[in-house]
Amino acid sequence: AGNGSSQTAGAYQLFLALIASLAIIWSLRQIFAKSKLRIRDAYYKGMYPLVPFILVLMVIGIQLLPLAIGSSIYSIVISNGIAVLVWEKALWALLYAALAFASIYLISSSIFALYIVTLPDMTPIKALRSAKDLVKNRRWSILRKILWIPFLLMSIAVVIMLPIILLMTALAQWVFFALTMSSLLIVHAYL
Repeated sequence: AGNGSSQTAGAYQLFLALIASLAIIWSLRQIFAKSKLRIRDAYYKGMYPLVPFILVLMVIGIQLLPLAIGSSIYSIVISNGIAVLVWEKALWALLYAALAFASIYLISSSIFALYIVTLPDMTPIKALRSAKDLVKNRRWSILRKILWIPFLLMSIAVVIMLPIILLMTALAQWVFFALTMSSLLIVHAYL
């Protein structure tokens, strides 16, 4: 569920998420192409773009730097009492929102580069350029659709998990695990 108790567990989770993502993307491509799908092929043939995929992820990490900087500045300002008055807090929150918006704007095309880079003979730079061309003049519409998926997943989780938590508490942990695992498939299929 993303709650690693150590740095090693976090590294394992990241590695497994990368492997599962590549397998899911390859499998979805085969399903949409109406080709024969074998699970072992998803892991054998779907892993070839691992390095380019990681490089595009690193670019996304760099694009998230304004968000991280804004978050840490806002946290420091609020926790140390630098901003006391409401208008001061609002001004710092506005700066944080602007930096977060810049990051979201930047990654709105790079997310699609993750899928493009898994195509044969595709380099990370070509994938990033293709993704930028793909979202040209449609960035706001695409951004709205990308930001919709977390709310959709949370709504589904609440509708499914709330009755299970209230009525069948012992089963809740396993259902939560299944929902968490299927959310990766849902996100990739949606994007």
